Amino acid sequence: MAETTNELDQYLASTTKSKALWEDAKNYLPGGDSRNSIFWAPYPIFVDHAKGAHVVDSDGTDRLDFIGTMTTLILGHSPKPVVDAVDQQIGKGMVYNAPSAHQVRLARLLCERIPSFDLVRFTNSGTEATLNTIRAARAVTGKSKIAKVEGGYHGSHDQVSVSVRTNPAKSGERTRPDAMPATEGLGEGTLDQVVVIPFNETTIAKRRLEENKDDLAAVIIEPMLGSVGMLPATSEFLSMLREFTADNGIILIFDEVISYRASSGGCQEYYGITPDMTSLGKIIGGGFSIGAFGGKKSIMDLYDPSQTGGPRVAHAGTFNANPVTMLAGAATLDELTPAVYQELAEKTDYLKSEILKVGKELEIPIQVTGIGSLFGIHFTGEELVGYRDIAAEDAAFRHKVFLGMLNEGILMASNLVGAVSTELGITEMDAFTAALRRVLERALAQAN
Repeated sequence: MAETTNELDQYLASTTKSKALWEDAKNYLPGGDSRNSIFWAPYPIFVDHAKGAHVVDSDGTDRLDFIGTMTTLILGHSPKPVVDAVDQQIGKGMVYNAPSAHQVRLARLLCERIPSFDLVRFTNSGTEATLNTIRAARAVTGKSKIAKVEGGYHGSHDQVSVSVRTNPAKSGERTRPDAMPATEGLGEGTLDQVVVIPFNETTIAKRRLEENKDDLAAVIIEPMLGSVGMLPATSEFLSMLREFTADNGIILIFDEVISYRASSGGCQEYYGITPDMTSLGKIIGGGFSIGAFGGKKSIMDLYDPSQTGGPRVAHAGTFNANPVTMLAGAATLDELTPAVYQELAEKTDYLKSEILKVGKELEIPIQVTGIGSLFGIHFTGEELVGYRDIAAEDAAFRHKVFLGMLNEGILMASNLVGAVSTELGITEMDAFTAALRRVLERALAQAN
């Protein structure tokens, strides 16, 4: 437990081995890492091992894991059903140059659960999944542009690396966001292919979409903005998108790489709104790299290699649907019954309510967003409608709380996004809120 009001000093003192590993890593990896999303200042912890709900770093500090590898590990680390399935398969081969029956089993499970899935194809990442949904939409419609919401993250390919985490002061009007690059190196003309709309502002967004309806192949959306703070869409907003796309021959794509945790059928089941296509990833691989995309048979038949002339849309990948990942994914979904989803949601609702109590008792404005087993903590009393409301929060204070939680033995995402696994119970929920209370009390003491 931290014994100082200076969270950074405590973190530096307790992570000396992680720092040494990071310094060495920088000799071989840019910034010492291969994944920008898990870097935080001044440097990240380096994990030595993990089991269940616990992650132990190189300094021997044991932390409760409230993020599960960016929401992936819904059953916790190394769950027995997944480990057993993988162990059995590895002795039979890890990857083949031909299909296996295991992909059929996982595909069947997904098609049975997800309303939009007539057929599905597997990839190795959510990025590949969203890329293919957009490509299919273009093939179907013969059009090129897409629309996305400001703050929506759909992977790292060029088309969606637009208006993700932008500076609102440089991104145009809130009601009419400019298409802004999320990274350097985008292909020429990329920004011209993307129409950006504000999240949850139904009337304004529809007006912008109507202006571009003749050029749009697809509208892609996270039903819950995941990486920027677990902010759910309103039913009104999603219903408008469904009606608009259906009326204008545009493909509606739900990116449920994160939000598939909402229920056994994802956010589309939760809201009762069925898109034309859906992209998946994270939990459906049981801890192994995976992506999937699927939708109406009329669209997915574009990928059929058995049709005369071959597939209209090409799709390859050496490790697509490899048997190890397929087994791990199926073993995970077998565990995720409706009752388990309900239990996860109830535990997360309890956690949310306890977090709000802490804020009320300490007179600190706190909001907790999210659906199902996902949550995000926001230190603001302002209404949270879209990305710009989250961008307006005090980033320095949020980072101080993040380091404080690490010092208290709690691991989250650095933007205070979290995910509850089956390995976390009420005892761990109470430990989380007790830790948060201590961190906030220290922050108040330091401010005074």
